[in-house]
Amino acid sequence: MIDANQQAKVSTKELKRRGFYNLIASVGMNGFLILFAITAIYPLIWLAYNSVKPAPEFARDIFGLPAHVTFENYESILGQSTVYRALFNSLFASIIATTITVFMAFVIAYFLARYRFPGRNALYAFFLFGLLVPIHGLLVPVFVQFKDVGLLNNQFTLLPPYIAFGMSTSIFLIESYIRSIPPEMEEAAFIDGANLPTTLVLIIFPMCRPIIATVGILGFLANWNEFPFALILLRDEQLKTIPLWLNTFKGQYTVNYTGLMAAMIIVSLPVIIVYLIFRDRIIEGFIAGAIKA
Repeated sequence: MIDANQQAKVSTKELKRRGFYNLIASVGMNGFLILFAITAIYPLIWLAYNSVKPAPEFARDIFGLPAHVTFENYESILGQSTVYRALFNSLFASIIATTITVFMAFVIAYFLARYRFPGRNALYAFFLFGLLVPIHGLLVPVFVQFKDVGLLNNQFTLLPPYIAFGMSTSIFLIESYIRSIPPEMEEAAFIDGANLPTTLVLIIFPMCRPIIATVGILGFLANWNEFPFALILLRDEQLKTIPLWLNTFKGQYTVNYTGLMAAMIIVSLPVIIVYLIFRDRIIEGFIAGAIKA
């Protein structure tokens, strides 16, 4: 039989062995995550320091740090009026489309979450089906329809597709979140004399702020970076959005790489700043929706 001392030694060895394995697993996992983070961050760092390189130096060495720092690329870009027009066009389309999408998705999601009516399941399936549709496969049909009705090449051209393509994801996320809110909240408001619009605005909408922020920011980022529909539906130089404007740095035979990198840094800053400010809301919305749904 094993006495108490031997049992204690075995237990101690087992604890040390488990601790060693846990340490190895922790180091391995953290090392993998650090490497993954580096692969995600390094392209942005590479973009930043190459944007202040002279073009000949970049041609000689695309990975080395700049030997001569120059801000000529930034000065040249900021001295052009086209960049400000492109920024306005992108902000106009992104902000308005995102606002309308969030508003419509919130109202539709509320009724899908709270009411049972004929055709409710079919309507919900219709919006979910939008998640499966390859959006870029609709380029030609959308172009033909817009051409027939005269919606091509104006300031409002991009709003309908941006709104339509953002609805499915927005409704799915918001509807799942609203279902997690106890109906007693609305019943108490109705008892106190509040009508449906008042309840939606003053009770439900504030409680949905995390998921609303998540949907809004993700929708804004998608609209801001959208390229194919803007390329197909717009022709006027004055209507070009930021992704189309970035394409002007590419010529028939050459590409102004350092200028393009400086332009990408400039147009990425607003998006990065917005994301850093609201990143907690995005994470909160995803976590809350995943746990409560």
